[in-house]
Order: sequence, then C-alpha cells, then structure tokens
Amino acid sequence: MNIWIMDSNSGVTLLYKPYKEFSVNEDLVSGLLTALNQFTEVEFKQGIESIEMGGLRWVYLSDKTSNLLFIAADDKAVGSELIRSRLNVIKHAFLEEYVRDEEYWAKSWIGNTDIFEPFKQVIDEYYTQWKQAEVVMDVAEFFDLLGIFQQILNLLQNVIEGHLTLVKKDMIYSKIEHMFKNYANNDYVQSNEELKKISFNRNSGINIININPMNCDMVVVEKQIVNLVKRVTELIKEHVDDTSRVNYYIKEKIFDYILNNFSLIKELELDILLLKLFLL
Repeated sequence: MNIWIMDSNSGVTLLYKPYKEFSVNEDLVSGLLTALNQFTEVEFKQGIESIEMGGLRWVYLSDKTSNLLFIAADDKAVGSELIRSRLNVIKHAFLEEYVRDEEYWAKSWIGNTDIFEPFKQVIDEYYTQWKQAEVVMDVAEFFDLLGIFQQILNLLQNVIEGHLTLVKKDMIYSKIEHMFKNYANNDYVQSNEELKKISFNRNSGINIININPMNCDMVVVEKQIVNLVKRVTELIKEHVDDTSRVNYYIKEKIFDYILNNFSLIKELELDILLLKLFLL
C-alpha cells in the first residue's frame, strides 16, 4: 500500500509513504490524483471514494476542515473496504497530531512539508502491525475470536437480565444505547461497513457475529470488540458490588465457559484479558 497526504486545493503533497514499487512518477501522480478529485467534486458534487486505475485500486478520504486528501493505492486483489479502513486509521492519527482544529491548522501548515516527516514513522508502526496480523491471524482464527467474544457478551446479557433490578437494568441499557448511538455516528465507523454490523437491542443484546473478516481490518475490529466488552463489564461494575457480581458470573457460568475453552482462549491470547475483566 502506498499513501499520499495532499492539500486538495493546491495539489501539494504533504507526505508520501510508499511500501510498493509502482512504475509511476510520484509528482505526476500527485497532480493527477487531486485533479481527478476536483473534477468529480465540480461535476458530480462529491469527491472520489474508490477507483481502479493502472492495475491498482485507489481509495480516497477527505477532511473538509483542513482541505486534505488522504489517498492509498494497492493491488486490485486487496478490497477497497480494507484499504479504506487502514487509510482511515492513518487519517485520524494525522488529524489528531497536526490539524486538531481549523485555527491550529492554519498556523501549523505554512508550506513546510518537513514538519510531517516524523509521521512516516507512525505509518510504519501501523503498517508493521497490519503485516504481522496478516501472518498471525488468519480468517479461521478471527471466526474463533468472534465466537468467544459473542458468547461472553451473551453471558453478560444473562447477568443483566437475570440478576439486576428493573431500574439498574434500564440504566445499563440506556448507557449502552447511548454508547452505540455515538459509535454509529463516528466517521470511522460510517466508512467501515463491517463495523456497522456491530449492533445492540434490549431483547437480543449485542451482536458481533455478522462481521465478515474478508472485508475488514481484523486488527482494528478486534480492538473495537475488546473495548466494547470492557465497557459492558465496567457498566455492570458500576451497578453491582464485587461479591454479588462474582456470584452472578458463577451462576451464569462465565468462569465455566472460560475454563472449558481455555486452550482456545490462550491460543488467541485472550486469557489475560478475560481473567483481568472478570477477576480484578
């Protein structure tokens, strides 16, 4: 994957990070990329999202506050959703580091691209994680991981439904609904179809099992699910004292489930996480 961060008005490349050798001139491509986007914005009232060109798949993301374009190119065999997911991570990290708000950005970006050189190391770190994940975690393992977390979430739902008062139950569900509302409105989730599939309703609880690992960045999705499980356990802790909570976990067989599946849980490197969640 090769990455461009560009000023959409001037076409100036703030940062270019290549990981593959493309038989193209970087400067010519930079001008073409911004020109194509400007053309579609004028003629079709919206920018490019994804195109195939020169045997490659190109994905665009924009930020209106800073007038920046984030563009990634990879082989056509790589799905646009996966490229977009990874590019979105880079986009948010860059905006958090350099843009922050319109006033701050106006003072920071004065035409000197050298200030963005350190961000290449940030991209390297993400890229290394993604490549390692591709080696370590295959699709079968990811399905196992989804199954473990879905069952844990189901058991936590049983704790809420079977042991809490109506008032406490309503308070927890209201907070989960608020959390999911904010989650659904997040730009990163809006641009990632698989993350949108994580859902909640009071009758069936939280559902993560419909995620397709072939269309997502498995590392990113795993982090989202881990944060979700942590948040639900925290909400239970807020409304249930320690002794009662452990008793509820025992009655709903959460510890039995962890022990019965400990080999797989350890293989997926979830053992420490789950023990900390339910014992500390």
